[in-house]
Amino acid sequence: MVASEAAVLLERLRNHSMTTYQHSCNVGSLAGALAEGLGLQQDEVEVIALGGLLHDIGKAQVRAAILHKAARLSPEEWEVMRNHPDFGVQMLAAKEEFEVIQPLVAYHHERWDGQGYHGLGTEDIPLGARIITLADAFDAMTSCRAYQYSKNLQAGIQELAAGAGKQFDPRLVELFFDIMPEVLKRNSRRAS
Repeated sequence: MVASEAAVLLERLRNHSMTTYQHSCNVGSLAGALAEGLGLQQDEVEVIALGGLLHDIGKAQVRAAILHKAARLSPEEWEVMRNHPDFGVQMLAAKEEFEVIQPLVAYHHERWDGQGYHGLGTEDIPLGARIITLADAFDAMTSCRAYQYSKNLQAGIQELAAGAGKQFDPRLVELFFDIMPEVLKRNSRRAS
């Protein structure tokens, strides 16, 4: 049931924004790999991977003109964009099966230093949300967007290292560096 409901939501996102859909697939895969790397139980890994897949589902309620705007967003547009985690939680609240991932979606823009959207910091941020934050940021950095060119892998790695202990849980950044070669190898096999 959860898989079919998630597929419906992802199809909606794909129809609204192929870029956001592809990003969400990447984040789900990377978040799952990080959760596995932490040695979490399989059911926890699946919840975090699903949270990664649906972390940006609220962007299906953001007008495409804002979502894909190549120029800087106006303060009003930025406020709409900033609310996408809340839009996502509202969408997920309609289905009881998604209750467990709502906090992951709600808090995926929190920062280790407490400077995120809701002001949570360090261990107050759910582990799954911290994992998704890292996966989300890395994929966003290394993917082309309407408003930015992608960074190469080395620049993305440097940005993660610089953000450890500030934006990101430092333990997760270290884990990311440990598992990244295997994740990249696995993803390159899928692509070929």
